Amino acid sequence: MPRADYNNPPESLVRLGHALKAMREERGLKQIELGTAAGATESQVSDIERAQNNPGWILIARLLDGMDATVGDLADAYARAEHGELE
Repeated sequence: MPRADYNNPPESLVRLGHALKAMREERGLKQIELGTAAGATESQVSDIERAQNNPGWILIARLLDGMDATVGDLADAYARAEHGELE
């Protein structure tokens, strides 16, 4: 299996990062606060938001739980990122 090229991440991974960052910021959370709530590190949260880490569903679920958010909320934020409404 080829290694991920995080210098040129897939657009879907970039949109996921933008969506999660927007959700975190809308809730007034710092990366360290979300990481702590989700059982992750601040570095992991940062890497995901910058598309430098491809998180699995378990970590995504923990991040959503840490924000008291749903997969539907993530889908909405992802759609906003897809339409260029988030940066």
